[in-house]
Amino acid sequence: MIALMVAAIVVGVTKLQFTSSYYHPPLPENTALATSVYPQPVFIENIQVRKNVVNLTTEEKTAFVNALKTLKNTFPEGSQISLYDQFVLQHVLTMGFRKKLGAEGFAKGNPAHSQPAFLPWHRQFLWEFEQQLQKIDPSVTIPYWDWTDPQALTIILDENFLGPNGTGETVEIPGFGTFTGGPVTSGSFADWTLNENIHFDPINMTSLGSKLIRFVGLPPCEKYPISKAEVEQLMSFDNYEVFNAMIEGALVLKTGKYVPGWALHAYAHSIIGGSLVDEIRPKDRVPHQTKILGTMDSIPSSPYDPIFWLNHANVDRLWAEWQDNGHTGESFYPSAKMPSGHNLNDPMWPWDEGLSKPGDYGLGNIGSLLVNFQGEKTVTPADVLNYRKLGYTYDTTVLNSFKNDNNTKL
Repeated sequence: MIALMVAAIVVGVTKLQFTSSYYHPPLPENTALATSVYPQPVFIENIQVRKNVVNLTTEEKTAFVNALKTLKNTFPEGSQISLYDQFVLQHVLTMGFRKKLGAEGFAKGNPAHSQPAFLPWHRQFLWEFEQQLQKIDPSVTIPYWDWTDPQALTIILDENFLGPNGTGETVEIPGFGTFTGGPVTSGSFADWTLNENIHFDPINMTSLGSKLIRFVGLPPCEKYPISKAEVEQLMSFDNYEVFNAMIEGALVLKTGKYVPGWALHAYAHSIIGGSLVDEIRPKDRVPHQTKILGTMDSIPSSPYDPIFWLNHANVDRLWAEWQDNGHTGESFYPSAKMPSGHNLNDPMWPWDEGLSKPGDYGLGNIGSLLVNFQGEKTVTPADVLNYRKLGYTYDTTVLNSFKNDNNTKL
């Protein structure tokens, strides 16, 4: 039985508090109202639609699971780990861009988190992953998890889809009761095998083992669904930097200033993964994590849980809707004065043709396992602002993608 750790052993790591001392988004009251919209309807041939997970057919769910499992058993030439694991490793190594870890080159800070490139980096990451799935089955797209839909989590955790909560371990939380979780031992992903050095607790830097682990609904992240009001407030922001920071959820607005938070995208990670914290409901701060329990709550390793892709598809969907709702084009992304890798035309690692190299982060020499299976190319935030040009849309933005009033094509 795992006992709740107390404040005496807090290691000082706040949930998702990657935000550096040199970047803070402007406050919403300092932003200008949006004026840019798509000037005319857009028609794109053969565009693919990412769907709400609750609307997937049985056949679509099966195709998605089969593609995931095939990718997990596909090894790029010269790689010791699978193609799926290569994606997880990329995500892990975004945490390695600190000089003290031996990082080299152009990128500064974290290329994928806590700064403006959070949204474009993950848009490219999901698109690359989806492209690999479609090499296996061209019909597959990444579904999204609408956090405000009460049915979605039940469907996601179905035995025949992405599998249930873990079992075998009990967490006792004073004042809240006992909760179960642990390795996933039934369903489609009971046989999911993880690399023990890539799957780890980033607080204590210890391995989480070779099994997919879930502690679903563990306090303080037991409340589901997320309220529609939170998403509606998100959509009211007109400044990209504010929107980006708020949807990531590591910061929240409180009494006119930013404070460390645990909301939206970050909260969804914890709904699935679970962690131990020093205090469940502190009055004047966010709970401090003391130990990561489940795979999805290890932010570096979280793509190892297939639910990661649905979580981030929802992040990308909301950004797409925000863009369509008057925030279109390059004027809604910072062009300068951000850390290297986060400005409009900066190359984003790992799509920077070798301009940057992460340091020694994780357990063991895992950086040596990374294979450049995607080939040489450069991708900047500007390259992914128009998601339709990447060849996909969402079922909530699909009308704008199929209208053909002016026979305009991208």
